[in-house]
Amino acid sequence: MTAVWVAMMSCLCPLARAAEIAPADEEFLNEVQERSFRFFREQVNPYNGLVPDAAAHRDKGLSQAPASIAGVGFALTAYPVGVERGWMDRGKARELTRRTLEFLLNDAPQHKGFFYHFLDPGTGRRVNNSELSPIDTALLLAGALFAAEYYDDPGIRGLVKAIYERIDFPWMLNGGRTFALAWTPETGFSRNRWDHFDESLLLYVLAIGAPASGHPLDPSVWKEILRPAGSYRDYRVIQMPPLFTHQFPHVWLDLRNKHDGYADYFRNSVNATLANKAFCEDNAGTYRTYAQGFWGLSASDGPGGYKAYGAPPGWGVAHDGTIAPTACGSSIVFTPKESIACLRLIREKYGEKMWGRYGFADAMNVDKNWASDRVLAIDQGPLLLMIENYRSGLVWDRMMKSPYVRSAFEKIGFREGTMELPWPDPPVYRAPYLAGGIKPDAMLKDWPAGDVIRLTPEANTEYGTFGGPRDLSAKIRFAWDEQALYFVAQVMDDEIVAKHSGKQLWRDDLLELYVDPEGDGLFWEDAADYQIGFRPSPDGSEVESWSWFQGGESFLKTGKASAASYADGQGYIIEGALRWDALGIRPSAGSTVRLSPAVHDIERKEGDGKLVWFFRNEGKPRRYTLGKILLEKNPS
Repeated sequence: MTAVWVAMMSCLCPLARAAEIAPADEEFLNEVQERSFRFFREQVNPYNGLVPDAAAHRDKGLSQAPASIAGVGFALTAYPVGVERGWMDRGKARELTRRTLEFLLNDAPQHKGFFYHFLDPGTGRRVNNSELSPIDTALLLAGALFAAEYYDDPGIRGLVKAIYERIDFPWMLNGGRTFALAWTPETGFSRNRWDHFDESLLLYVLAIGAPASGHPLDPSVWKEILRPAGSYRDYRVIQMPPLFTHQFPHVWLDLRNKHDGYADYFRNSVNATLANKAFCEDNAGTYRTYAQGFWGLSASDGPGGYKAYGAPPGWGVAHDGTIAPTACGSSIVFTPKESIACLRLIREKYGEKMWGRYGFADAMNVDKNWASDRVLAIDQGPLLLMIENYRSGLVWDRMMKSPYVRSAFEKIGFREGTMELPWPDPPVYRAPYLAGGIKPDAMLKDWPAGDVIRLTPEANTEYGTFGGPRDLSAKIRFAWDEQALYFVAQVMDDEIVAKHSGKQLWRDDLLELYVDPEGDGLFWEDAADYQIGFRPSPDGSEVESWSWFQGGESFLKTGKASAASYADGQGYIIEGALRWDALGIRPSAGSTVRLSPAVHDIERKEGDGKLVWFFRNEGKPRRYTLGKILLEKNPS
């Protein structure tokens, strides 16, 4: 073991001990935990250890929901908390854990060691054609590893190791560098991947730390995870709007005062929580839920069904006044004062609508006078366990003794200390001045040698999964004169999909130009800013265009822009010109235009993706900072 790791281990002290918590808060948190624990104690099938995905929060009756393999992972972690708090006999907890692990090893359906997302709670059979889920398998495995450390029982350790060794982590990569989202025997691997920062941080740690006798991943895959940074107010965060994505890894992994050379993930989760709370406060004038002081947006039940609610920074921000107790409560290790106040407020103001046999119901919405009538295993579990980490550090203390976790941290390169999230300056492209401009014909004959913006899957993926540069990559150039900004994009794309028109053009392969004429940030759907798409036809005969924020295709039809295209079996070229007066820009040598190009790729079978030069959500929701096009001086 290295000296660095020894030093890190010496700092593994709980964030707070019971003596540091006010007695009234101790009593309140104890009750929240005890009721959440009841769910796992009462709803578990004692013969196989399976736990239902959900249950009615007011009734003791057994749930009819399918079992959640992730819920079993939370249950295996919950039993020791029950033992330590006096809610469960240690011998019974150990025996239930042993029985669960034996079922998982010998009887539960699996493939290559990965478990199906949902099982029949009685028979253990796969239900609903559910998928082999790498993330749910990881949540289960985390609970099993914790149990091995807690009981320190040779039989339990042996079962856990056998389950761990059986998981073929490289197989789930499906030939790539990140995990496939899922696999089913009917359809094979999903094209989508666990390639962005989210709850899969836990999955990668456990895969890298797997026993040598099993199927560990090479630690280099850690660097393949995309970690796009953004900000809300002054909180800089790796973008991922739902709070649970920032919470789940910290249930088991003590990431305090550590960084991997890129981020301090504990500090990142603190900022994500504060940004989430701030977003609710800033929208209090629109939603009564937030106006009453409730906050916490995460994946949860909602008035229209289960939904991935979230807050900026990042795409896909969804909110309608629905908050989840697990969202604010499971952040207690990040924001103790704020989280406790939030849980108290829900209990005091919403009373029996939200407080039942298993503690807090899953979610509520004051604006719609709605409250969920159930609790979810994957929400009750984090709430129970993060409160325990806050009160005693139990889960962290035991989990960080696991040789597999310690090995993973060492291989990844975690070190003691904190660091700021990287915040690079926007890139600059130097656009040459071309007297007389360029007539777009997709022949490239008028372009001088000069800088090229290269968009590659390795450096520029905003979302999606690509099979390499032949699947999607681009070389883009700009030039200018007094009349127009000229552009050309040479795009490698193994198949061109062109089925739509008008405002649905974004659903095809195309080149997009984002333009912020005033330089104050591109505000999504603001008529003063631009998102302009140019789509080639498969035979390259014509270009279709659409300007979304202005609601039309007037740029080409009214002569505000011109474009030509060429296409072959390897991709396409789009060459065009945007008139300055159409953009409201007065060009001058030495000035800067805020602009970012992007290319969109659609696959006929499944999925889509986008490569973008620079596009960072900053300061406010739906506000984006773009790259810079520097207009060079006339060489004459």
